[in-house]
Amino acid sequence: MRIRSTAARVTTATSAGLLSAVLVAGCGSDGDSASDDGASGRSSGPPPAKVVEAANQKTVQKKTAHLSLKTVVAQGGQTVNVDGHGVIDLRDGTSSLEVGEGGQRLEQRVVDEVLYQKPPKEAAAQLPAGKTWMRIDVGKLGAAGGGQLGDPADTLAFTKGVSGDGVKKLGREKVGGAATTHYRVTLDVEKLAKGDAQQEKELREQLGEDVPVDMWTDDDGVMRRMATQLTIDPPKEADAGGKAKVKTTIELSGFGTEVDVEAPPAAKTEDVTKKVAQGGGAAL
Repeated sequence: MRIRSTAARVTTATSAGLLSAVLVAGCGSDGDSASDDGASGRSSGPPPAKVVEAANQKTVQKKTAHLSLKTVVAQGGQTVNVDGHGVIDLRDGTSSLEVGEGGQRLEQRVVDEVLYQKPPKEAAAQLPAGKTWMRIDVGKLGAAGGGQLGDPADTLAFTKGVSGDGVKKLGREKVGGAATTHYRVTLDVEKLAKGDAQQEKELREQLGEDVPVDMWTDDDGVMRRMATQLTIDPPKEADAGGKAKVKTTIELSGFGTEVDVEAPPAAKTEDVTKKVAQGGGAAL
């Protein structure tokens, strides 16, 4: 199964970079509603911005977790529904996931900031003889070619720079059986670019001025769900079928689970970093 290049890169970014602040999250509330202190104007506990700022450290302190994701990419009259599940080391981003659409599944690993994907048999036929895995060096990708494929451990790094007026408390909800508080965060593209002027320019062209993120934290301040809904304008040089609408929801559970992940044998991998950086996308 092939999808248009931008949709492919978005799907790969979501599942590999997992909780990348640029591409993951925000379709609003889909949990079980409870009281809504934020909507009624009442306030209790620490200020919302403080909770969001602390979520990074408190989540990483859990060390490891089970992870599930759901992504919908709509582009050029085509819709791709991707789901995945697996485990992740929240400290360094090491992860192992099974990701795909319907019966088309791929195995995915992130080790030492390198993404490995083992595509289904049909897509694997496009690889050279003897190769069963694709290798993408995330660190070598620029913003235009897939820089959103970030380190999963950097998932919540954006929370360190949020301002008080950029966070809104929406209420209490259940996520995976846990009581949580739902927050909406508006991220500034300038902060996302981390001082990289070229990346900031490209992000503004593709994402607009602001990036909305919804997140749910439990009573210990640990993130349980993150969601985004974005309209991404692909690079002008990419023949990608117009803007892509991306909805993604990621949930964490089972903290402390064992994460034992190794890179595939080098002899079985084909490096496609350059192809992805040039807009070649990825196969599912």
